[in-house]
Amino acid sequence: MSRESRRRFVPLPEALIEEAIKVSERVGVPYLVLIERVLEANLNVMKYKPTILKALLVADAIDDLRRLGAALLPWGVFKAALNSMSEAEFNALLGEMERVSLWFGELARVKHGSSPGAFESALSAFMSTALVDVVQEDRDVYKFVVTFLDQPPRVLSFAEAVAVNLAKGFNLKVLEVKRGNSTLSLRVTGFFEKE
Repeated sequence: MSRESRRRFVPLPEALIEEAIKVSERVGVPYLVLIERVLEANLNVMKYKPTILKALLVADAIDDLRRLGAALLPWGVFKAALNSMSEAEFNALLGEMERVSLWFGELARVKHGSSPGAFESALSAFMSTALVDVVQEDRDVYKFVVTFLDQPPRVLSFAEAVAVNLAKGFNLKVLEVKRGNSTLSLRVTGFFEKE
């Protein structure tokens, strides 16, 4: 059965169609192709992120990080580069990542609001190979635990610089930062929105 014969009609709100037409004209792609590509891209992301909101937040976060000048590297290459840097080079990298994560936090807060889920998505975008867990400890206190698999100390230093400055960009108050052998935990308060 050909792809064309398997197409189905899906009713969409008129405002959504009009917005798709405007965007498609701007990028030079027929609006039906644009809608199909957007849906396909989001479904590909949703294979790894179970909700559409998380999928969209992560996809948007990756785009914003690229615009801010953050390079996406394979994890093995990134670790090798970290380990081969001199102390001065590593400190310079930390300083740059502190600025980028602060800006990124501010941008994410403005675009997506200040909620634990938005912060978790921002953390996940920066640390894609780590597992990020969220625990609500009190009415306004959340603990974010970033777990890596057997990473060198520099990776945890990098993760701490990113997480703390990301929290600052979200206008959160950092209550505590703890580092374990392969974990980083960050306790924060100050979210404007709940899930």
